Amino acid sequence: MADEELEDTEAGGKNAAQAAMQEIAERELRIIMRRRRRRRLFLIMFSAVVALSALLAIALSVQTNLDFSRNMIRSPEVRIMGFDGATLEIVQGRYSQDVSLTTLPERIQNVFVVAADPDFYDHLGVSSSDFFRIFAGDERPGSTITMKVARSFFKTPKFGAGRRFQELLVALWLEFKFTKKTILRSYLERSYVGRGIFGIMAASRIWYGSPAERITLHQAAVLAAAMGDPKKYDPLLHPREAANAANEILLNLGRYKFIELDRVSALTLVEPKLNVQYKEGVISNYVIDMVMDEVAERVGYTSRDIEVTTSIDLTIQRLAQDVVREVANLRLKPKGAEQVALLSMSPDGRIRALVGGADYTPFQPNRAWDVRHYPGRMIKMITYYYAMNENSDPAQWVRDNRMAVGGWRPVNPDHEYHGQISLREAFVRDVNTVPVNLADQFGLLKVKDYAKAIGIQSPLSNDIRTVVGLDPVTLADIASIHAIPQNSGKPVQRSLVNRVAFVGTGIPVYQRVQQQVEKRLTDEAIQGAYTLFSSVTDPQLRLDRPFAGYGTQSTGASDAWFTGFSSDLITVVWAGNDDNRRIPLVRGDVELASLWRLFMLDAHDGLPIRSMIRASSQRRRENDGVTDMWKHDLLKEEQ
Repeated sequence: MADEELEDTEAGGKNAAQAAMQEIAERELRIIMRRRRRRRLFLIMFSAVVALSALLAIALSVQTNLDFSRNMIRSPEVRIMGFDGATLEIVQGRYSQDVSLTTLPERIQNVFVVAADPDFYDHLGVSSSDFFRIFAGDERPGSTITMKVARSFFKTPKFGAGRRFQELLVALWLEFKFTKKTILRSYLERSYVGRGIFGIMAASRIWYGSPAERITLHQAAVLAAAMGDPKKYDPLLHPREAANAANEILLNLGRYKFIELDRVSALTLVEPKLNVQYKEGVISNYVIDMVMDEVAERVGYTSRDIEVTTSIDLTIQRLAQDVVREVANLRLKPKGAEQVALLSMSPDGRIRALVGGADYTPFQPNRAWDVRHYPGRMIKMITYYYAMNENSDPAQWVRDNRMAVGGWRPVNPDHEYHGQISLREAFVRDVNTVPVNLADQFGLLKVKDYAKAIGIQSPLSNDIRTVVGLDPVTLADIASIHAIPQNSGKPVQRSLVNRVAFVGTGIPVYQRVQQQVEKRLTDEAIQGAYTLFSSVTDPQLRLDRPFAGYGTQSTGASDAWFTGFSSDLITVVWAGNDDNRRIPLVRGDVELASLWRLFMLDAHDGLPIRSMIRASSQRRRENDGVTDMWKHDLLKEEQ
């Protein structure tokens, strides 16, 4: 009995102890869970504060970078100046003033809606693709009209995921804040049409000589096509393409029930009906067009007056225009070359003078900058540079023999083959076999990559014949590769606009910054390059300072060239026809050499005489790739 009572007591004690322990464990668990809940709540609140702060910071950043100003009185002026502040031209009427949707016919409004965003009136300003674009590499504007308007309000054009996210936020805010009509009005005011023109008011007056309220449906469709792709559908340079795109927009206008489909066929045209308004007697309309296009890229739409400082030297720009006009009329046109172009730049790539043709109309392309021409021997310098980077001795032996590469046999101009020839002699004789052999030896793809690295921006094919002039290139390409020795062996940063600022602020919206680039021509190869250039330079040109230069004619005799340089200027001259007709009577080393000399003699007036090799060495010592005599002259004037 006693034993049983003892066992019951012990069992009861154990149960009580277990219960007490369990209660303690549960109490501790509750305390732990309470602490965890507090920590979780704190983290949630902290994260919310951080997220809210981040959103507020983003909103503030976005707000400070937006420009909603409008000029309802007049279109802003663009004052274009030379490197020294001399006024080249004051451009007006390129930015649309206030667009009134009450006076602009509804049918005209519908053309732009259908062309850019048929679902504009049904969505919330953004599409699913706009969300995916945030982390994509696509730098084009968003897919909707609202997204395009959002981008136009930013003061500075930037790219990247951060900016794309900001644009999306602004688009959503625009949809919340404003009506669809207000957003559409901004789109019609601020969209880029091409040639430095923004909005339908400015474009319709310049292209059609008429206010936007009076243009036809087809004219509106041409404007809408240009807004979609200003270069591809430029009606002045690509009338057929612009007309076809406009006709497709009108067809969609019928498909979306904005007009009757049976009316579309009556509206279609083969070419746009244009009545272009442009100003004659400008220092250089080609330069002005380039500047306005670059300002549009750098600044975008603005309602404020702008000052643009270019690298153009007004004195030698006028000289270039006079010389080109005189030589073209007296010597080139009588021999079958209707067009001529000139490009002159400093060793660092700043453009000092540019003439895009023998004359100017808005319907003509810029033959110095945009049009590609067959380069003849001018392109061969690339393979010689590459070879001298491997072995800088111009006297090195290379193969000059009959051969076949890729089923093609290069033929030398004189039909002579020496088996072995020095690099220098090959350059002098302008043989075709040596560049082909060199490209085949080093690898065509490596030579192509090198060509792009040193300044060839025109597309090159995978055909071995590209190293002897198969593919057309621009004057800017040829000037860039011949500037390499004078720019310390570094690729040039070719540019026209130095600075853009709003009038009255003095704060630059854009400032050219010299980029740090990799050296692509060794110091030894630079010396070798000077040896090659001196070997083909005609001393009878008789410049008043050290120089080098040579001329050529393309294989098909459709293009004539002369390229030459001093310590301070690299100048390229071209002559030919827009339809590529042959000009067998025009020689690069005769007629164009004469034009080049006339320009270079006066262009160097006031500049000190310097050895090219010494000037190049000075640039290397200064380690910035730039010793611009124009820059030094300005510094002296300021002191």
